[in-house]
Amino acid sequence: MELSKEIATPAFSSQRVWLIAILIALLHAAMAVTAVNTKSPTFDEPQHLTAGYSYWVTNDFRLDPENGNLPARWAALPLLLGKTKFVPISDRAWHRADEGRTGHQFFYEAGNDPDKMLQQARMMMSIFGAVLCLLIYRCAREFFGICGGLLAEALVAFDPNFLAHSALVASDVPAAFFFTAAVWSSWRLFQKISPVRFAIAAFGLAGLFLTKFSAPIVAPVLGTMSILLIFSRRQIDLQFGQIRIELTERWKKACAVGVSWIALGATVFFAIWLSFSFRYPAWTDNGSSHEGTSWHWNYLLEDQGTFESAVNFARAHRLLPEAYLYGFAYVHRHEIDRPAFLDNRWSVVGFRSFFPRAFIYKTPLPFLLLLSLAFYAALARRHSWRISNLNPLAMFALIYGAIAITSQLNIGHRHLLPIYPALFIGCGAVVDLASKNRTAILTTTVGIILFWQIGESFAIRPNYLAYFNEVAGGPSDGYKHLADSSVDWGQDLPALKTWLDNHPAIVNGKPLYLAYFGTADPRSYEINARLLPENHSSGDRAFAPLTGGIYCISATTLQSVYTLELGPWCVPYEQYYQAAAAEIRRYHNTASDPARRVAMITNDGALNWAKKIKDFERLRFERLCAYLRHQPPAAQIGYSVFVFELTDDEVNRALYGPPAELAPEVCVSGF
Repeated sequence: MELSKEIATPAFSSQRVWLIAILIALLHAAMAVTAVNTKSPTFDEPQHLTAGYSYWVTNDFRLDPENGNLPARWAALPLLLGKTKFVPISDRAWHRADEGRTGHQFFYEAGNDPDKMLQQARMMMSIFGAVLCLLIYRCAREFFGICGGLLAEALVAFDPNFLAHSALVASDVPAAFFFTAAVWSSWRLFQKISPVRFAIAAFGLAGLFLTKFSAPIVAPVLGTMSILLIFSRRQIDLQFGQIRIELTERWKKACAVGVSWIALGATVFFAIWLSFSFRYPAWTDNGSSHEGTSWHWNYLLEDQGTFESAVNFARAHRLLPEAYLYGFAYVHRHEIDRPAFLDNRWSVVGFRSFFPRAFIYKTPLPFLLLLSLAFYAALARRHSWRISNLNPLAMFALIYGAIAITSQLNIGHRHLLPIYPALFIGCGAVVDLASKNRTAILTTTVGIILFWQIGESFAIRPNYLAYFNEVAGGPSDGYKHLADSSVDWGQDLPALKTWLDNHPAIVNGKPLYLAYFGTADPRSYEINARLLPENHSSGDRAFAPLTGGIYCISATTLQSVYTLELGPWCVPYEQYYQAAAAEIRRYHNTASDPARRVAMITNDGALNWAKKIKDFERLRFERLCAYLRHQPPAAQIGYSVFVFELTDDEVNRALYGPPAELAPEVCVSGF
């Protein structure tokens, strides 16, 4: 992996080039922050930030153990400098480790300013996006020179997907950074072992294991790299101060790489324990007993397979902190039988084609064109390659992509973000191709494609999260292909409020209904809507008939992705609905006879009737969604919230007329 001297451009001093690279990285961070600050908290941001703050102020790790400790702590740092109020530790939600309820209290009930907290946290997270840009520039420059590095950095800086996630309080962009840093720095360490290179590699690997529980994917990559290096003719240099030793024999190289592995592993092990205060119990007040809480070790480990046995062994011998082990077990368990949506199809076992299709739909076309040119450039120079020069980042992208295809966790394109840095870096090969051919046509073509990429970014701003390319029909058709964090993550409450304020002629005097796939409180945006039975919405609901009015439905909710009645409306669902409706009619028939109603409730049980009403509300809403899926919306807010203007007749037709869609059976793969 030698510096491409033939492409270097000595006309620019190193300081000036780095200044350009830093300015591009800062521009990326600024674009990400200013766009995301027009959005409401995405689904997981409140619980991530609440958990991160709780780690600092309580030294307790009961909240959000399934997500990275490092990003949550990092995002919460600014909150430590202000007068942020945490929820009472005597509260029932805190005692039960109820992440959703505790997060809602922290944001909306404890007396904090939720917008200010979130803006500060998002500013902190944008630093990961900026340093990722610089890392991509550094790697691409080493392969393809200054121009190749700047091209790769510009691609990531203006990529809509990274602009969507760089400033979110989440672990996806930090994971992309640490995966890239870990692979690249470890490869450099194995070539030349020195204290500085070891420190950089240790930082990358430790950060990775504290950020994402998919971190072990890096092991087969580094293992393959190590084997290739040991059996290649390339020497390994040992350098400690002025002492330099060249290792050429295989056994010596194997010993050097093996010792490096042990030292890196020990550093990661130490970092994990450090991040959990060198304490095994996750909770500070009850040791390892979690009865009556949201922690369910028995459920996570009930399969008793190899993975479960390993976790039980680690628990018994306290090899790692309890919260870290619980997070691993939680992620492993919840990768199985998760609802997934792809191209108007539903599944509970995932789709093999989910991530390839998500990649095709969400990747900007100009970037795909540059990838094609880069692949051609690689083929054109294939005879000059040696196996010891195999790009480790490309190897990582292939291994990570192969594992992703087999995963049942098909909830978002964001899980592919770690492979993109390798692809951005690879696009630097196009500069190499242009320099060899020295044709104005190729150079002009690359310039046009780059400006196209920049144009795509500005065209979708600030709705980066809902970006889809022309292959998918653009962002307005994105909801037909993917759901959840790929298009609708609860981000558009402010845009919905703006639309409602700007359309008084349509809205005023009509009931307002909202089914929102998110955890933010609509009332904090002065959206006074009646909340439909969407499981994740916050606020009060009262049982009542649905009437004509303005219906605002999130895209994920509209597609019935996370409901008991998963998928398109079908005969079994219709039968459940009609049976539930008959019970509700029986309930309403007693309205004029209180004694009879009391007797009926007493005979059937109050809890049973509460469940009947809840089931009817849910089924009624899902039948309404089945109807609305076939109706044109009055507006599409941020490409994630659909607004429908319905009359009383249309509502009655949706709920009591012939179903708008009726499959003969449940159309869900693996159901």
